[in-house]
Amino acid sequence: MEPFDIQLLESHLRIEPLDNGLYRVMEEGNKLGVIYAEANGDQVVWDTQDELEKDFVQQIGELITEHNM
Repeated sequence: MEPFDIQLLESHLRIEPLDNGLYRVMEEGNKLGVIYAEANGDQVVWDTQDELEKDFVQQIGELITEHNM
């Protein structure tokens, strides 16, 4: 899968798909973190092991899901 761009509020982010459902999130060439989706019942929750706010990660994840449809 090729890298793609998303717009979240005023942030222009580059998403780089990695192996095993991981996505590297970049902003202006700087790595913000790596995020991934997890099933939580009938919902998909996005998470990270990096120091990113949960709401921010979830919003990015939803945009990734939208892009992949």
